[in-house]
Amino acid sequence: MNEQILISQLGECFPGRDFHTDNLTVLHKGRFANAIVYRYKDDETDLVIKDFQHSPWLVRKTFARLFINQEYKALARLQGMDGVSDEFHRLSSIGIAYAFIEGVPLRTLSKKGETVPKAFFNQLEHMVSEMHRRGLVHLDLRNLGNVILGKDGKPYFIDFQSSMTFSRFPNWLQRYMRGADLSGVYKGWNSVCDQPVTGHKEAFFKNFNQLRKRWIFRGYPLHRSYVWLCGLASQLPGAELIRNLSDRL
Repeated sequence: MNEQILISQLGECFPGRDFHTDNLTVLHKGRFANAIVYRYKDDETDLVIKDFQHSPWLVRKTFARLFINQEYKALARLQGMDGVSDEFHRLSSIGIAYAFIEGVPLRTLSKKGETVPKAFFNQLEHMVSEMHRRGLVHLDLRNLGNVILGKDGKPYFIDFQSSMTFSRFPNWLQRYMRGADLSGVYKGWNSVCDQPVTGHKEAFFKNFNQLRKRWIFRGYPLHRSYVWLCGLASQLPGAELIRNLSDRL
């Protein structure tokens, strides 16, 4: 039933084209508050689809809409940037589709003991800087499954569900958020690069890891919840005063 609805939504998104459930496969079987991730592939189309139809009503009406909206806005903000899918479509309030990126996640390469040239991580580092210049943090690049070695040998980012703009946050939290992304680059570098991280980059990575050990919101769900609560608080009356005070800490 859910798959048939997705096929109907694809038909509305691409008028005049035929879509069939036979071309739809499950990449990741999400549960409860996690999306089911599909791949739709035929002679004309190759898309990743994230869909929350299976989730409970409360999740569909709250978190699912928030996550899908966040990912769509992130892709729109990064449109035209190297290493990010340039084709994306909102299928519904709880579903999104974007171009499938052919390649291998760094996590898979790490498990296989394979290595990647240093130039790959230099490029990845520049991509993170470009993303930050566009006012966005990914917040889940330490998960090496979200960085792809493309078939063309270039780096790609996926999964912007946790990403957000950071200008509304206090400066100390902005630094931590950007540092989390950069530490993800160096984590991957140490895991699969044929040369280790050295110099100031190594020092930054070690210092950030020490900071994470003292960070009380270390678990991913807690960490993300804390950042979202900060974002919500920034919209409340008196938030500017709180922000100015926290910037001095």
